[in-house]
Amino acid sequence: MRRRRWLRAALLVAIAAALLAPIWGVAFPPLLDYPNHLARAFVLQHLHDPAYNFGKFYRADWGLYPYLGMDASLVLLRRMLPIETAGRVFLSLCALGLPAAAWFFLHEIDPDSDATALWVLLIAHNVFFLEGFVNFDLGLAVAFAALALWLRWLRNRGNARWFTLLAIFTALYFVHLLSFAIAALVMAAYLALSKGSWRGWAWSGALGVPGVAAYLFSSRIGLGVQAATFRALDDKLDSLGLFLHGYSPALDWIARGALAAYFLAAAWRNPEFRVNWRWLGVAIFLFGLFWVIPFQWGDSSDLDIRVLPVLFVAILASVRIGRRGKILAAIPLVLFAAWMTSVTRHFTRQQKELAGLARSFDAVPRNALVFPIVEGDQDPIERPFTHFWAYGVIRRGWYSPYLADIPGQTPMRIIRDLYTSDGFWDLTYDQPPDWAQVQEDYEYVWAYGVSRFSAPLAAIGDRVYSFGALEVYRVRKPPPENPDR
Repeated sequence: MRRRRWLRAALLVAIAAALLAPIWGVAFPPLLDYPNHLARAFVLQHLHDPAYNFGKFYRADWGLYPYLGMDASLVLLRRMLPIETAGRVFLSLCALGLPAAAWFFLHEIDPDSDATALWVLLIAHNVFFLEGFVNFDLGLAVAFAALALWLRWLRNRGNARWFTLLAIFTALYFVHLLSFAIAALVMAAYLALSKGSWRGWAWSGALGVPGVAAYLFSSRIGLGVQAATFRALDDKLDSLGLFLHGYSPALDWIARGALAAYFLAAAWRNPEFRVNWRWLGVAIFLFGLFWVIPFQWGDSSDLDIRVLPVLFVAILASVRIGRRGKILAAIPLVLFAAWMTSVTRHFTRQQKELAGLARSFDAVPRNALVFPIVEGDQDPIERPFTHFWAYGVIRRGWYSPYLADIPGQTPMRIIRDLYTSDGFWDLTYDQPPDWAQVQEDYEYVWAYGVSRFSAPLAAIGDRVYSFGALEVYRVRKPPPENPDR
C-alpha cells in the first residue's frame, strides 16, 4: 500500500512538472492575448508611479465586472513578485487548476474514474490557454470545482455547504461570465434529467443571484440587441476538433482517434462497463448547444467553442469502466507525454523570434508613444507576435492604444484620444492607416508583417530596428505651421 502511494505521488509530481515546464522553461510564453492582459495589470499597478506617464493615458475603473480573474490575481501577486513572474504563477494556476478541478468533478461523479479522468490532462493546455484566454481557462477550473461541490451538496445538503457554494459561484462570475453561464446550464440540464425537486431548483438557482445582480448592476456587457454571426456548417464541423487542438495536427488526430479507441476498448465485452445516462444526457444537451450558439455576439467571439471543454469532460463522466481502466490508463498517459513534449518544443522554438522582437524595446526610449501595426492570418495559437509589443509597456513604459479597454469587462480605461485603426483588431488592414494621424499622434511605430507599408512608413519616419517581419520606425514630426501665413 505504501509503495502504491509513493508511485501515485511520483506520478502526480511528474505530471505537474510536465504541465509547468513550458511556462517556466522559456523567456516568453508564446500565448496570443497574454502579453496584453499582463501589460494592463502592470499599468494598473503603476498608474501613479512617477517613473511612468501612465496616469496621462489611463485610469482605473474597477467595478463588479466579470473577467477580473487575472487582474485581481495579479494585484495580489504583484505585491510579492515582479510582473512577469507573477504572470507565470497565474499561468501555472491555470495549467494545474483545470485538470485538477476536472478530476475532482469526475471523481465526485464516480470515485473509481481515475483512469478516465487522466484524459483531462490533454485539455490543461487547451486552445483557450494557448490563445492566452487565461480568464476563461481559470473560469473552467472554478466551474468544475463549483459543479463538483454542488453535486456533493445535492447528496448531503446543509447550510454551511450551501453558503460555501454561494461564495464559489459568486467568485466564478467574477472570473468569467461565460464559465458562470455554462456552469448554470449544466446544473439546469442535470436537474431536469434527474427530475430534481423544486427545492433543489430553487436553492441551486439562488447560487447565481449575486453574480446576476452584479452583472445587471455593473456590467451588462452583451445585453440588448447585438449583431450575431454564425459559423458556416463546414466551419462548425471543423471547430468541433478544437476540444483537442495543439501544435501538431497529426497528434491532434491521433489523440481523437485514441479517445474513440479508448471507449471502444472500455466497452468491448466488459461486464463492468456502465453508462451514466444523466451525464450522457448533459453531454447531448451541450452538443446541441454548440450548434445553436453563434460564433460572435457583439464584440465577443468564439462563443460556441467555449462549451467544448465542458462537453469533453461530460462525455468522460458518462461512462464507468471498472477494473479495465487500470490497463487503459496507459493510453491517456502516453498521449499526455507526447502532447506536452509537443507544447514544450513549440514554446522553445518560438523563443529565437520572440527574443529578436524583444530587442526592439531597447531601440525605443522609455515612456514613448508607440503605434503597433500587426498583421497575420495564422492559426490563433500560432500568433504570439500579435500582442508582443505589450511587453514594451511593461519593460519600457510605452503608451499604446490597444491595451484591452472594454467597459463593463476590464478595469482600465484609456483616457487619451489618439488615433487607432480597426485593422489591428481584425489582424488585416483593408485600408492603410491614416499616416498623417499616425505622424501627428505617435513617436514610434512597431510594424510586424506589413512590409507593404514600409514605403509610407519611411515617408514619415526613420527605421531604427528590424528583425524578420518586424520594422520599428521613429516618427519624424511635421514642421509647425507658420502662423504668419
